Formats: sequence, structure tokens, C-alpha cells
Amino acid sequence: MSETIVVFGAGATGRAHVGLLAWQAGFDIVFVDRKRDLVELLRSAGSYSVQLYGKEPQAIRVQGFRVLHSEDRTAVAREVAQAALVLTAVFDQNLSDVAITLAEAFGLCASQGRDKPLNCVACENMVDSSSKLGEHVRGHLSGDAAAWCERYAGFPDCMISRVVPQPAADPRLVIAEDYNEWTVRREAFLGEKPAALTAMELVDNQAARLERKLFLHNGGHAVCGYVGFHRGHRYIHEAVGDPIVAEHAVRAMDEIGQVVVKKWGFSQQSIDDYKRDFGRRGAIAEMQDEILRVARDPIRKLAAGERLLGPAALAAQYGLPFEWIAKGIVAALRYRHAGDPQSQQLAAAIEQQGLRSVLRDVCRLDAGSPLTTAIETRWNQPPSWA
Repeated sequence: MSETIVVFGAGATGRAHVGLLAWQAGFDIVFVDRKRDLVELLRSAGSYSVQLYGKEPQAIRVQGFRVLHSEDRTAVAREVAQAALVLTAVFDQNLSDVAITLAEAFGLCASQGRDKPLNCVACENMVDSSSKLGEHVRGHLSGDAAAWCERYAGFPDCMISRVVPQPAADPRLVIAEDYNEWTVRREAFLGEKPAALTAMELVDNQAARLERKLFLHNGGHAVCGYVGFHRGHRYIHEAVGDPIVAEHAVRAMDEIGQVVVKKWGFSQQSIDDYKRDFGRRGAIAEMQDEILRVARDPIRKLAAGERLLGPAALAAQYGLPFEWIAKGIVAALRYRHAGDPQSQQLAAAIEQQGLRSVLRDVCRLDAGSPLTTAIETRWNQPPSWA
């Protein structure tokens, strides 16, 4: 019998990235989701399809999985207690709920005498996601379950990279790119990695790999999204094809690349390869990747250490150029959309408190710093994308 991997989150990323890769590696998959309509649909259908676009388009039919509702905690905990690996794809704000179920599962592991390590890898687009999940879990533990967790539970941080746009009108079909980068911190992974899961790479330089992806890919994506929004585009592939958007994204990534090379010692060739991959991936028209998906939640994306402020602050610290990153930050600060609550909150804060207060409170920038001055200067100039 195949080993089981439990995947919290049966949304687009859960089904078309980490869940798909685990299924392709031959594991039995148990999806856990909070949306009852999705759970019932996947149960009744018994399968779903993934359409991958990239170098060679592929249509993959996934079947043989099981689906549980997240509120059926005891049933989910039983599956977790027997699993080879736990993965999450639920967004960071939902990790605290996953932790409640994992805590129950660890109690079962302790009572059943499980002595095989269980690694829980939070595949969220955030820094230290698994560590954060571990903190949530430990807050619910005591006694034997807490002791079992400390000895046998691993929470190795990870980085994932595969663009999965919003699901199609038919939730039984998920569209994604064929690209995959999935790294996990080796020193925090307990025991042996499941050998068949070759798509997941254990690395010794997780922080470096994460920042290269977060800064270069997510940072370039953000600049493309925000400038593309202001240019009136709906999809990322349209924005990539716009020379003005492309100039903003490429020049910002050039500056970000210098930061990554300086901090982590990556070769310039690896940075150039990453940028080329970004251009190829962004140009896939079949993905229909909406600008609003990339631009959403600007307050989170303008936080200190995030995809734009992180490399910009380091560039200022290292004495490297950050002009085009600053232009991208201004594009994010000027983003407004009625369907994005964070954009409305950001707009209100700028109007009521002023730009400098927002740079201090949201971006954690000191007044008078070179980066603050650069952003304020560009804010008061005609938009560079006009």
C-alpha cells in the first residue's frame, strides 16, 4: 500500500501544485478543506483535471484521492497520525485552524506509540510559514502530546514557486504553469524525506533560496502587476507584452538581482536565468493570470522585508541602486480597486495620515532615510508609467 500525504487546502495550489506533485509521486492523497461545497463536489466527481501550460502543455486527470472537511477534526487527525507527511496550502491566516487539528493528531500519535517522525510543511507564500505553524500547534499541546511533538514533529520551512491562477469556472479544472521550485530546510526536516517525492528538494541554503524567489520572482511579479494595473491591463501576459511595464519589471529585477548576489553570493548567471524564466512564465497567454490576483493585498506586500521593501531596504544599506524598485513601490501605493479591501484601507490611510505616516507604519521606513526620500520624490512626480 502506498504511503499517505495529507494536504490541508484543496484549492488551486493544493490541487495543482503540492497535491499534484505528491499524487504524481505515487502517494495516497487526503485533501482537507473548509469549503463544504468543494468537498462534496470533489467527493462526488472522484477526480479533477489539471491543465499545465509552459514548454509542453499537459492535461492530467487526478483520481483516487480522498477529501475530508476541516471541521471533521477527529477523522482528519486519524489520517494525520498515520501519514508520511503533512502539507498545507491554506493561506497564512488559516494556519492557526490547521494547528488545532494537528494538535489532536499529535495526541493520537502519542497514545498510539508512533515513533516515526512526522514533518508538517506549510507551503504558503510567506517567510517561516512552517515555523509559524509549529508555534500555533505548540500552543494547543500539553503532557504526552507536547512531549511527542518535541521529539517527533518537524516543522521545516519551505519555499514554493508555481503560478496557479484563480480556479476556472468549473472547479473540477485547475490551470497552472508547468514550472516547479519547491525547497525545504534540510536541517529542520526530521528523518528521511519520502524518496519518491523528488519534486521536493531538501536544501542547506533555504533562506537564500527563499529570498531569491521572494525578491526576484514575487518582487518582479508585483512590479509587473501594479504597473500593469495602472496601464489598464487585465492579465499578466498582456502586461509583460507592454514595453513600459516590461521596462519597469526588468529594471527593478536588475536592481533586485544585485541585492541577492551581494547578500547571498549567487552567481550573476543564476540571476539572469531566473529573470529569463520569469519572462517566459509571465508571457503564457493560456494562464489568463489576472492582474488583480497579483496586486491584491498591497498592505501585506508593502511590509518590511517583503518582496518590494525587503530588496529596496537592502539596496539602500549596500549602497546599490533602487530607483526602479522605488517606482514599483509607488505603483503599489497608488493601486486602488473597489474589490480589494487592503487597497481601500491603504488609500484612506494615505489621505488621512499622509504618505510619510504610511511609509513609517506600513513599510517601517524612517523619515529622512534615502529610501523614504526616493519614494516621496517619485510620489510627487508624474507617474513613470504614464
